[in-house]
Order: sequence, then structure tokens, then C-alpha cells
Amino acid sequence: SSTMTTFPPMPLLPISSPSTISACRELPLRPSDIFVCSYPKSGTTWTQHIVLTLLLADRKYKIAASTPCDSDAGKDDLAYNHVSDYAPFFEIDAHWQSSSSTNSTKVLADSVRENHDRLGRRVFNTHLRWDMLPKQREASGGTPQNDDNEGYDADNTRSSDDNDSHIHKERPQCGKFIYVTRNQIDVVASFYHHLSNQIEGTYTDTFETFLRDWMDGKIPFGSSLHHLIGFAGGFADNLYDTSRGHDDIGDDESTGVTDQPLLLLSYEKMKSNLRTEVLRIISFLNLTHIPSHVLEEEILP
Repeated sequence: SSTMTTFPPMPLLPISSPSTISACRELPLRPSDIFVCSYPKSGTTWTQHIVLTLLLADRKYKIAASTPCDSDAGKDDLAYNHVSDYAPFFEIDAHWQSSSSTNSTKVLADSVRENHDRLGRRVFNTHLRWDMLPKQREASGGTPQNDDNEGYDADNTRSSDDNDSHIHKERPQCGKFIYVTRNQIDVVASFYHHLSNQIEGTYTDTFETFLRDWMDGKIPFGSSLHHLIGFAGGFADNLYDTSRGHDDIGDDESTGVTDQPLLLLSYEKMKSNLRTEVLRIISFLNLTHIPSHVLEEEILP
């Protein structure tokens, strides 16, 4: 059964258009995709850094293990100057472009796809609610695996008002979603300072007014409570949609481990016991070759 909760439409920053938000929802998922999800100012960039550091370490091990010791091919110098190089902001217009085949279809920008190809998998950070994120698995032709879906058409799109106004307990067909939460008092204080000092959508009123607007869901990305409730729908059973019979996701009967699409992290737990939370991320992403020095020297304080 499906439970639906009606929300007001999510306010967006000027850098995100309704057509991009719809394209985000329709992106065909891959099993290796990772989304670092949060309401703004909840520890997103910190989590992105941890995830990318782990992925690069795992990638380096696999490359070295698959090439001769005396071969230069086994050397991996992939690095990043900023987390957005390999974990870009999912819902901004700059990271999408018109399809080369038709101007009415949006696809990921060439720069985003090139960096993801170098990394070997796709990683995004996002502040969209659970119901606004993609759920359909990519078919062999690169489109969502839905017989009724012919791709996203910007000329025939629903606006963000009617596309994103409710949530379902909807299971994704694949992909990994890490959801980071933080104490709401800290969130609102940090978000006020952030929006008051950024170029796009600068907030110019007082903190008292900001607090009222934030509680009313009038600030970009809407109500943090709605965000939490939206993801609660995903965590309600935290299972994949396996109705199409994919055998690379779901329960691992040999180990008794249940593969789940969502991992819940909290900023406060990361501050108090980062090692434990990083180990949870490693397990969740099924990364089996992380050297101890990566944790000790690159991630842990």
C-alpha cells in the first residue's frame, strides 16, 4: 500500500529551474549511483568528502590489484580540488544540458558525465526531498525502466508545484542514498548565515524574519520538517523495488545481509564518534578494500 502526505511546493534557488527538477526525478538510476542527501547545512560537504575519499581509496586498490606491479597503468593519481568535482550539486541548472538529439530533453552536462566516467561511478549531493529523487533503474538503452516512460520532455513537464507536492512510500529500483540530519537549531542558524552571504538568492532580512520564514517553509528547499517526513517514507521499510527481478540488489542469502537503499547519518554522531559512522558508510557502500591509513590520515581527526 502507498501512503501520501501533501506538502506545499518546494521553493527553489534561482539556479534551479522546474525543468531541471523534473529532469532530476527522471534520471535513470544505476546500481552504483550514490546520492548524499540532506536538508541544507546538515553536514553535506563533510559527508561528500568522506564518501569520495573512500571511493578513491577503493578505486586505487582495485586498479593496483588488476595490473602488474611494474606497470605504470597501476598508478592512480585521480584526485579532486573540490568535492563538487566528482559529487556535483544534483539539482542546479549548470549541471544539466539539452540533449544533442532534441532540445526538449535534459541530460547531465558533459563535464559532469566526464568526471563521473573518470571516477567509475556517479555521485551527487542533493537537497531534494525523497519524493523528488529518481527511483527508476536505467534500462539497456539508458532510459528509465518503465514501459510508460518515454523520457523527460521539457515541453511537456509538470511544474515543480504539481510534480513535487506530495510523497509516497516509494522504493527505488537501485542506487545508494545517504541521508544526513542535524540539530535543527544549528541548521537554521547556519542556513541564515549561508543565504545571507551567498550570491544566488541572497537573504537580506533579519534573523528573526528568516526564522519565521524557515518555519513556514518559505526559504529555499522548503520546510526541514517536510524534508525529514519525506525521507521517513523511504526509511519506512528501506527496501528496493525488486518487482522487475534484478538479482544484483536485495538480500544476500549467503551472508544474511539485507542490502538497503538508505543509510541514516547524523551530524552529531559524526562529531562524537566519526570512526563508527565512517565504518557504517564503508559497509553500506560495500567497500571492502579501504586501507587503515586512509581512515587514520585522511578522514579521522
